[in-house]
Amino acid sequence: MEVKREAIKELRRSRSWSQQHLADACDVNLRTIQRVETLGVAAPETVLALASVLEVEQSQIILAPRADLPRLMPKTDRGIAILSIFTTLIGVVIGFLLTFLFN
Repeated sequence: MEVKREAIKELRRSRSWSQQHLADACDVNLRTIQRVETLGVAAPETVLALASVLEVEQSQIILAPRADLPRLMPKTDRGIAILSIFTTLIGVVIGFLLTFLFN
């Protein structure tokens, strides 16, 4: 999910914490905090930990989803969609072959 990276960075700095200190307090990897502050993205569990450790509401550090951007299908859903299309195509091909062979 998208987070307010500058707000998180400012909350961390206002406590005079290093990124490593925040990572330790949240029980996440340093790279996770770096990604949050650089890219502005975090897993829901990370957002929960950040809000708890920084003593703020989650709504203060997350960005509201933008309705104007299309939602990307998760990889697992894409895999299922591709498998469904592939299975349907195989069924159609087999149907044509059986029709051709028995007519």
